[in-house]
Amino acid sequence: MISRRTLLTTLAAASAACNRKPGTGYRGAAFVATEGASSVVAVDLLAFAVRTRIELPASPSDLVHHPVPGRNLIYAVSPRSRTLEEIDTRARARTRSIKLSGVPLTVIPRDGKLWCLLRDQPQLLPLDSKPIPLPASPVALDISPKAPLACITLDNGSAVLIDLDARRILASIKLDDTLGAVRFRSDGKVALVAGRGRHLLTVLDVASRQVMTELPLALSPDTLCMNPDGGQLFITGQGRDAVVIAYPYRTEIAQTSLSGRKPGSMAVASTPDFLFVANPEAGSVTVFDIATQKVVAITGVGVEPCAITITPDQQFALVLNRASGDMAVIRIAAITGGRSKSAPLFTMIPVGSNPTSTLVTPA
Repeated sequence: MISRRTLLTTLAAASAACNRKPGTGYRGAAFVATEGASSVVAVDLLAFAVRTRIELPASPSDLVHHPVPGRNLIYAVSPRSRTLEEIDTRARARTRSIKLSGVPLTVIPRDGKLWCLLRDQPQLLPLDSKPIPLPASPVALDISPKAPLACITLDNGSAVLIDLDARRILASIKLDDTLGAVRFRSDGKVALVAGRGRHLLTVLDVASRQVMTELPLALSPDTLCMNPDGGQLFITGQGRDAVVIAYPYRTEIAQTSLSGRKPGSMAVASTPDFLFVANPEAGSVTVFDIATQKVVAITGVGVEPCAITITPDQQFALVLNRASGDMAVIRIAAITGGRSKSAPLFTMIPVGSNPTSTLVTPA
């Protein structure tokens, strides 16, 4: 028997396809990790349809893009099996499993290497070399865009700076807080650390390895999103139905703007400069104009939106809906401001149970 939700999703997709303008779409694929189905789905972004379902031996939680000469590879991170599942995007097939020595928390590609942050065996593991032991269980990782330097937050309330070339810890900075995510500023000179316990954004000076300043926030910094040029950091979290805007180069909080109910994941488009914010409880996405810092649109997208990805050509926002198992597609050029605050859905694509992450690759 077909469920009412599945029927409505299918009808919405068919209706949108009939009304779609010719020549629209992105020449590439969206790969979607579906945790509940233990698979990665390849969605054709010209036809807006699922083309391939790649079965995996364990549930994927995240996807990482890691192209190498002659091949375009992505890796599905599978914490339960402690593996990285390698997928060739051109063949649309799994090519191998890489067994890890611990549970992967985060995986970041940098300078041809994959750096794996392991949770139960506290270490930073480069796949081509020996691991770097950590003094406590890790929480989050970021790697500088300008130097071989990593910053890791730990569950003991400290942040460590690591020289990746020398494979050694340079400094351990005690912050006396329940720490969350970390982001390097785009020039690599400071690291921004989320203090979830005291509702702070702590700014660390990389050269002196000291705290520069602490910026009080109106909410817990649970989710961080940097715009492409690194000039603005957007923050959502528990404590307030709002988005906080910080200026990393001025080291100041610019504004706290009201958003939907318990806003979560975010993504930034650059043409035009829009911030997309998922509101899981409301089943909607709020769109902010970054220049004016005002809401331009709110649109319903599905049940429990959890992740948003912008296509490289800036045409579409792809919104995964965890509970309804589909992907909502918003055509960015169709977003209109004014009184209507309209952001109509372009189409809906069923992808599978509990989708968690999306990666877009060109054809």
